[in-house]
Amino acid sequence: MKRPFSYFLFPYILGVYFGYKFHIITSLLFVGLLSSIILFILSILNKKAFIYSLFLLIFFIGYYNTSSNMIKEDKLQFLYDNRVEYAGIVKEKIIKNSSRSKYVLVTDYIRINRNIYHIKEKVLLNVKGEKTFEEGDKIKGIGFVKRPKANTNPRLFNYRLYLKTQDINLIIYSKDYSIYLLSKNNLKFFEHNAQLIRNKFLNVLDMALSEENSSIIKSIILGKSSYLNKNILNSFRELGVSHILAVSGLHVGIISAFFLFVFTMLQLDRKLSTLITIVLIWSYGYIVQFPPSVLRASIIFTLLMTSNLTLRRYDATNSILFSAFILLIFKPLWIFNIGFQLSFASALSLVLFTERVKLLLNINNRFINVMSPILAVQIGILPLLSYHFNNISLIAIITNLILVPILSISVIGGFILIFVSYININTALFLGTLLDLILDFTRFLINIFNKFPYKTLILPQPSFESIIYYYLAVFIFLGFIRFDLLSMKIKKTFLICTLFTILLTTFYITLQNDVEIEFLDVGQGDCSLVNINNDKFFLIDTGGSLSGEFDIGENILYPYLVKKGIFALDGVFISHFHEDHCEALLKLIEKLKIRNIFISYENMENDIYLDIIKKAAENDIPIKILTRGDKINITKNVSFEVLYPSKGINKNKFENENNLSMVLLLNAYGKKILFTGDIESEVENILSSQNNIDIDVIKVPHHGSNTSSTEEFLRSVKPEYGIISVGINRFGHPSDEVLKRYKKYNIEIYRTDKDGLITIRITPRGYKIYEFVNN
Repeated sequence: MKRPFSYFLFPYILGVYFGYKFHIITSLLFVGLLSSIILFILSILNKKAFIYSLFLLIFFIGYYNTSSNMIKEDKLQFLYDNRVEYAGIVKEKIIKNSSRSKYVLVTDYIRINRNIYHIKEKVLLNVKGEKTFEEGDKIKGIGFVKRPKANTNPRLFNYRLYLKTQDINLIIYSKDYSIYLLSKNNLKFFEHNAQLIRNKFLNVLDMALSEENSSIIKSIILGKSSYLNKNILNSFRELGVSHILAVSGLHVGIISAFFLFVFTMLQLDRKLSTLITIVLIWSYGYIVQFPPSVLRASIIFTLLMTSNLTLRRYDATNSILFSAFILLIFKPLWIFNIGFQLSFASALSLVLFTERVKLLLNINNRFINVMSPILAVQIGILPLLSYHFNNISLIAIITNLILVPILSISVIGGFILIFVSYININTALFLGTLLDLILDFTRFLINIFNKFPYKTLILPQPSFESIIYYYLAVFIFLGFIRFDLLSMKIKKTFLICTLFTILLTTFYITLQNDVEIEFLDVGQGDCSLVNINNDKFFLIDTGGSLSGEFDIGENILYPYLVKKGIFALDGVFISHFHEDHCEALLKLIEKLKIRNIFISYENMENDIYLDIIKKAAENDIPIKILTRGDKINITKNVSFEVLYPSKGINKNKFENENNLSMVLLLNAYGKKILFTGDIESEVENILSSQNNIDIDVIKVPHHGSNTSSTEEFLRSVKPEYGIISVGINRFGHPSDEVLKRYKKYNIEIYRTDKDGLITIRITPRGYKIYEFVNN
């Protein structure tokens, strides 16, 4: 069986995916697994049946392994949203700034009221305050347990899944004054020594290098991008060289080559030097806490060296598949880890595509030989970069050719510097001066590359089907699949499937005549995306952060629009100039083409209004003032109409700017959606007296505040459904009194804090509402 681990890995990954998506009772899973084992044993004598039963068996192993992992999370549900006392040992310090720090803590126990649970669980401890703790500290504290938040808007980063790949299912929030240090130095022997070595690395690099250069080398050697500031990290990503920051095969190759060279100079026995190098590689992996990429590289290096010693044939592809299979057996959820995906995609692309690229280019010179591996890797990881980051570097080949060799020399220099520091610190400081010069030159080159006008291409998130078609096209183009040698039956099937997909897509786009309104979960704020026939796109408010700690535009709204393939907006309606309704617009103006901004009043005393006016002018975006009676017809069947405020309204009439909010009516195929901003009872009374509107859906005013949604107003507009855009807040939104009022009038409520993104899809035949979290 050629490359047998391909028969193991792919059904196993399929099982992991289904195990993550669909939960089945453990006993049923066990029955399925047992049945697969019996079927496997019975089919040993029949080759064809053997392969199918092997596929099924491994599928169920992946399914069972993943489901068991997911069930563990279910068993911790009783801890969620409880105030607890806890004790445990700090295993890792993740981040520290002036007001907050984060740690990985392994608990000894968790107490709720009088009940003590001896739970050995890895948790993320989020501490507010200046007090800090070190790895190995045993602490006791009081905090609030929360379940990590999953993505409540589709396509965006899933923090809960990310933490699950790190075996973390709980977050504990504590104030620093509620935590007490019980004792220090509680790590096990090997953990303690790994920590000492890591701290030695950090101290030496900080002492020998400038702050910026030290952060680069620390990130590369320890494989933690958290040492880098956001601008440098983004530069590495945009230039297509961020892989150098992940401890990977490059690092392992550099370390192994260095030690093998030293051992050869010392004239050590070949077998002994190889064994010592393998031990040192695994020791380095332990020191940097074994990220997926270094585990992959260590397994592959060990297999390669072992095959050399035993004089057995080495198959690089099979080794990569074997290492992936072994890692996923122990950590099935790593399949969702971006680092794992990029690491294995890069390795497989390097092995499979490099020689094919050389043949395709058909030019025999040194430059092509150097460029081919880089091009091969870029071909292999392009869909993943597009899927996760929505951009690819157009100058990646150039930057990799220039920057990777320099950074590789810097890595070697960093290791030599650390090694020499154990012998003579003054010599290490001198080497640090030389390394500083190399890194200064590297940062100079990065700054030059960053000035290239078209260095990155922004792409939407590809669908699963398009990724499959991409790789299929690559395999055909590079000659792995000889289309001319396929049977006529396979050719016909392939062409029919391709033609059917193209026709179906074209048919769908051409005949699409629906209107889709998406109420995004932007926390405590408002933001709605209106998609008209997949041709015109409008935002009604953009959301924003009241505290300024989290950039809604940068982290939610802009990524979401780009992932959907929306690079231009036909208009943005701003209800009023409060941060939670329009702050994110500032980021969108920088990033997207916006054809119009619609407002309903001016306020020269409002800072965010002035910022929007200034940025819009700098980007030639017209700002139009709309008032009662203004109507914008988008198509024959879709229009926006402004119901409030009236022209020339006296801004001083109201104490609260909420009551200047634009009230907008979307009419699509006779279905009416009312957007109300943050209006309160005074404006609701005006609307009730001036308009006789029978609407279908209302965006509940002011996040469900008890200052809005009066009974008179609800009787006047008569909605069937209400959408509350709300997040964690200190204002008591939505009010229990208001929720009871909506229930009294049989108005079904959807909430972004519970349902995530809420979609209303309107067609000429009617409308439906979908919640992302439940669906």
